[in-house]
Amino acid sequence: MYQSIRRTLNNSHGYTLMEALFQIIVFVLFSHLLILIYLWISQMNSSLLSNEDVAWELFVQDVQKYLLNIEEITVSKRMDEIEIIQSNSTDRRQLDHYGDIIRLQTNNKGYIAMIIGIKKAQFELNGNFLTIEVEFQNGLIKERTFFVELYKE
Repeated sequence: MYQSIRRTLNNSHGYTLMEALFQIIVFVLFSHLLILIYLWISQMNSSLLSNEDVAWELFVQDVQKYLLNIEEITVSKRMDEIEIIQSNSTDRRQLDHYGDIIRLQTNNKGYIAMIIGIKKAQFELNGNFLTIEVEFQNGLIKERTFFVELYKE
């Protein structure tokens, strides 16, 4: 029995230097792959899903909702406020830039923050086209042009 244990110990070689180097190379390549995947995901998050892009698209959707059945729309001389009168309502709605927000007021009472974190906003009306340009505090500039169909009885 003692001789069979001794033969087993003599026949086992353990790790060779080549096996250890191969395992280190595989580990390094796998870790580089994980780092590249992480960097790619973080780049996609920052370019596709930034907070400003999401806030802008929600703002555009909200504004589009108020541009239906318009009887009259006017832009202030400073181009920082628009007033909307809808044909099916007696309310006057104002969208204006105040501080770092664009707010919606109804009959100059109270307000609802429509978009937050902006540096500059400009409204321009050319015929039936309303253009809203917003500059965010990080320097990102967004612009959208809406077609405004005036309601005629």
